[in-house]
Amino acid sequence: MTEPKKIAVLGGGMAAMTAVYEITSIPNWQEQYDITVYQLGWRLGGKGASGRRRDVANRIEEHGVHLWFGAYDNSFGLIQRVYRDNARPFTHPMPVWESAFEPCDFLTLEERVGDEWVHWPMRFLRNQQMPGYQSQQTGIWDSLGNLIKTGLTLFQHHIPDHMKVPVHPRSHEHKKAFGELYNLWDEVLHEVEAAGLDIIGAFIYAALRFVERHSGKHDPSHHGIIGKLAELLLKWLWEKFEHIIEHNTDARRLWIACDLGVSTIRGIIADKVISEGYDVINGQDYRAWLKKHGATEITLDSALVQALYGLVLSGYKMYSYEAGTLLRILMRFFGNYRGAFYYRMKAGMGDCIFAPIYEVLKKRGVTFKFFHKVKNLGLSPDKKQIEAITIGRQVNLKNGNYEPLFNVKGLPCWPSTPLFEQIVEGEQLKREKINLESAWTSWQDVEEIELTLGKDFDEVLLGIALGALPYISKELVDSSKSWANMLGKIVTTPSQSSQIWLYPDDSGMGWPYWRGGLAFNPGTYVEPLDAWSDMSQLINRESWSDENSPNAIIYILGSMMKVILAPFSDHDFPTRQNEELRKRLEKYLNKDAGYLWPLTQKEGNNGFNWDLIVGDSQDKINNEKGIYVTVNIDPTAWYVLAEAGTSKYRLSADGTDFKNLIITGDWTRNGMDAGCIESAVMSGMQASRAICGSPKIIYGENDD
Repeated sequence: MTEPKKIAVLGGGMAAMTAVYEITSIPNWQEQYDITVYQLGWRLGGKGASGRRRDVANRIEEHGVHLWFGAYDNSFGLIQRVYRDNARPFTHPMPVWESAFEPCDFLTLEERVGDEWVHWPMRFLRNQQMPGYQSQQTGIWDSLGNLIKTGLTLFQHHIPDHMKVPVHPRSHEHKKAFGELYNLWDEVLHEVEAAGLDIIGAFIYAALRFVERHSGKHDPSHHGIIGKLAELLLKWLWEKFEHIIEHNTDARRLWIACDLGVSTIRGIIADKVISEGYDVINGQDYRAWLKKHGATEITLDSALVQALYGLVLSGYKMYSYEAGTLLRILMRFFGNYRGAFYYRMKAGMGDCIFAPIYEVLKKRGVTFKFFHKVKNLGLSPDKKQIEAITIGRQVNLKNGNYEPLFNVKGLPCWPSTPLFEQIVEGEQLKREKINLESAWTSWQDVEEIELTLGKDFDEVLLGIALGALPYISKELVDSSKSWANMLGKIVTTPSQSSQIWLYPDDSGMGWPYWRGGLAFNPGTYVEPLDAWSDMSQLINRESWSDENSPNAIIYILGSMMKVILAPFSDHDFPTRQNEELRKRLEKYLNKDAGYLWPLTQKEGNNGFNWDLIVGDSQDKINNEKGIYVTVNIDPTAWYVLAEAGTSKYRLSADGTDFKNLIITGDWTRNGMDAGCIESAVMSGMQASRAICGSPKIIYGENDD
């Protein structure tokens, strides 16, 4: 009988865990594979890891905000299967996937108008679809139709009554405007009147019907008709609203949305994106691409465009972003969402996602070796494959095995620090506050071991974050131009995040849209902490006493400008960076928070009222009970960007120059090519397919 192939999985982030889950989902997988996961520190999750601080109400501590968009077909499909396979009893706090997620429809942008900030609230309507379910792939033409449908819905519910222009059947103006689509007018008119649409809605509705009519049988002539209709709509709008755009908020936002939509359609058609795919425009920055296709400066500098960059941590003009990759995100996220526009997790991502994945894989027979730090990948003499893996074993375990989860109100959770009671050196680690996940740790490994080809592994599944690869794959860089290009050309950035637990709720803090539900801002407020999110839904899963319980949790975060990293021998570097973040947060709360939450300010707008934060207000910004900050400066934590012209350097799962090396992560060439969970899951699925042939279908993998 043939021995199972030994797979060494390096790293425990979302992509690697997806790959392992898919491999172990095939029938009789153990007859074919022997899988061991080697993980730095004490928990799975990578950039999506979260932990519970056991000495402070088991509060949830994360690297930043993690939201799942309704367009995450593969991610939701995966987690639905995970929860089904885990088969938790219905008495469990999270027995099914629906109990772990909360649908959300509301977000806000912040506009800078002159010298003032202005709120721009948005609500997305839900549809009847279930996230994760997809009967067929959606091409660019149909995605365009879905985006038009989303635009129609937003217009229908957000355009003020005083700006609506009535539809007059068969008017000369409409005949001129609709052009080739005029023959649809009799058919459209009844539906437009039934829906109560104004003339702008009628324009958009006619375009939607035209796209739907030609689904699967469209050609360049059809593309041109949609482009012409969009041009006429924009021209008509400009004539109506040009004189009021500068001082009328509704008119300005209507113009920005239409200008963005028309410029996008114009560019898609002119650059043949529908027929050639999004990648055809990836050599250009998205803003530059919009400008090339006629977008006005008011649109290019708008909160709407800024939000698209902030959503992927590119900041306001801090980084470029590939036009094709960003457009792909725009079309999928806004045009193809299922159920709600986005979903929040009801506990930390580690609790909702990585704990059940771990439980399933453990039951299936996957071996996990925590506290194993990968230090080097060694090549064979012919430079064709991985022959050795050097690993630092960080600690000694009392029972030879580590059980990583502990119980919080019935929910299995990862701690923010190791479970010291299981570690021989646990008391020392706790006393000296050693962070085993940090590259700057002063801790010395208890042992260095070497895994060898043929004995310990046959194949390597590399799922470690891109930022760490230059440190562990120097031999690969020297031997492979494509590997060197990938590591040298793809851009990563550190991020910064803070969490604040407060006594008042949204209403008590003065947030004007507290009736609208939990809010999220994707990065349109002041730099560098330009994004924030209300995460108060997490309180129920923490362990606060009644007298000390917060009523709100706010995450405030953003990208960081390029950080000059100190040598790893400078063990205090992370501490200094966290202190700098606390200073930035203090300035933000005293100077900028009053606009968002006016009731958090002292009388006379004289700075932030620190009594509102859980814990000792005398400690202010150093309050360890009510404030948590983290600078994600470790190489394993840097966020992967898609600066213009860089995705062509990404390698596919089985596209390396080394025959026994499969790679996975949101940094690979995976069909999404963006820093998000869906990209990581798609990459993990591709890695599994490269190893075992499954899954055969990965939704959204191709643009067509």
